[in-house]
Amino acid sequence: MTVPKLSNSENTPRPVPDPNDAAFYNNRGEIYLREGKVDKAINDFNIAVKLQPKLAVAYNNRGNAYLLKGEVDKAIDDYSQSIKHAPKDAMSYSNRGVAYLLKGEVDKAIDDATTAIALDEKCSNAYYNRAEAWLHLKEWNKAKADLTTAKKLGMDIVATFHNTYRDVATFERRNSVKLPKDIVEMLRQYPVNSFTTTQRVLTAEGKTQESYAVLELLKKFRRTGKPLSEYLNRQSSRGITTGCNEAFIVKAATRDALIAEHPSSADVLKPFLMARDIQRWRVKPTDESRREPQDKWLIFTHRGIDINAYPAIKKHLGKYRDTLEKRSGKQEWYELQTVPTNTVRFTQPKCLYADMASETAFAFDDEGYYVGSPASLLPTSELWLLGVLNTKAVSWFYARTAPQIRGPFLKFVPRYVSQIPIPDMESEQRTLIHKIVEYILYLKQQPTVKSRDLKYARDRVMVGYFNRIIDGMVYESYLPDELHKGRKHLFQPLFDEQLPRLEEIQGDKMSACRDIFERLYEKTHPVAVDLFFMSSVKSIRIIESRT
Repeated sequence: MTVPKLSNSENTPRPVPDPNDAAFYNNRGEIYLREGKVDKAINDFNIAVKLQPKLAVAYNNRGNAYLLKGEVDKAIDDYSQSIKHAPKDAMSYSNRGVAYLLKGEVDKAIDDATTAIALDEKCSNAYYNRAEAWLHLKEWNKAKADLTTAKKLGMDIVATFHNTYRDVATFERRNSVKLPKDIVEMLRQYPVNSFTTTQRVLTAEGKTQESYAVLELLKKFRRTGKPLSEYLNRQSSRGITTGCNEAFIVKAATRDALIAEHPSSADVLKPFLMARDIQRWRVKPTDESRREPQDKWLIFTHRGIDINAYPAIKKHLGKYRDTLEKRSGKQEWYELQTVPTNTVRFTQPKCLYADMASETAFAFDDEGYYVGSPASLLPTSELWLLGVLNTKAVSWFYARTAPQIRGPFLKFVPRYVSQIPIPDMESEQRTLIHKIVEYILYLKQQPTVKSRDLKYARDRVMVGYFNRIIDGMVYESYLPDELHKGRKHLFQPLFDEQLPRLEEIQGDKMSACRDIFERLYEKTHPVAVDLFFMSSVKSIRIIESRT
């Protein structure tokens, strides 16, 4: 299925704030959404519809944000509101059709796609989405006709199909259908570019979509060090699949009641995170919209557990027994569906990442959270490694070696994450990156960094600038010859600063971070100068899409 579209403001400049202008909040929300900052986008769309309750485009955009978070019902509600206030908007019907299809309500998906086509006969997304719905119903001729129309309207139906499904077999397995040969031919993936050892698409003429310069740059990245899995000497692993979240994930009130009923329950109730709780750098410790503590606890009934030792837990799960027994797999009815073999990984320091994001978005957790699939975890306490993974350089590399790209969003799969090359660094360089990551993790917890008060705007700039500094150091690690030839040096001037570890800062750490930032941000400082002129290096221009 296609990714829902934002309103047509791709080239809109970043707007100037006006606290009473709904359009400003909608436009800024669209920018946040393109940057993958979904929660910030939702906050802005909330303000937009509060200021202007009939602003259809804001409802449509908020629906897109909810859909990206997997909150399909909320997305449908917002698309319906958009349609209510703009009944001739084909985009909202097409987007709602996507949501219905994700929910399995195929007839409603077809109705919405048909309405979108009636309103805009050139809406290729609607034709494609309706075709996918016809495939679910085994209406082969109708599906083929809609796929043909979508293609004639300019849509790359092959790429669109493979943005959602790895291959035809995956679609058939998920939807319990067997596609006819003629439709398989229409949706067959182009040949694999073996040079980059990944599923990059070739054109119909057999030429690679990547330029020679890009392919050479990928080779340079791979030569800089070991793949991530080899560096860690272990693979990342998927989180836990319950098979029935309603039964196994409980709120604090239920947790307390289970422990009160039988104290042994405390042994199997674990603090829990879902993919949407994982943000860049840190897991989300609170519900930012309500400022309440995280309220998710996992009933960790692993394989082989003696359920009779936990009578309150057994009683609770018993309410869902009929549903639990219908799950696939060989687990007992009271056991979780899938659990990584090494569960100690959950209690150790680790990096977490969700299955989909617009850029690499790894978070550090040292509080022992258990995490649910489709999120994954990397057992490591090396903060410098977290810094490397969250850079523009790694985002660029992964975007060109990932198996699936869905619109602006990347699909993060352990097998491909493990192939990210980790540059070979001196211990002093790793320590320096570690220090800056510590600053960022600390700042991410400070209320002034999240405040919308203009008097704290400098604090938000500070976090972004520390991100840029890490970007620069990692560029220098991947491409030392090119940067040094262009007289770009980040490590040495930062070594000269003798930056302290966070734990070494005495007194007010926030003031100390501000002082460090102001010193490095001063326009004549060597770090600021080299960051400003970084795009003069050809490879950096390629990575940052400035060529």
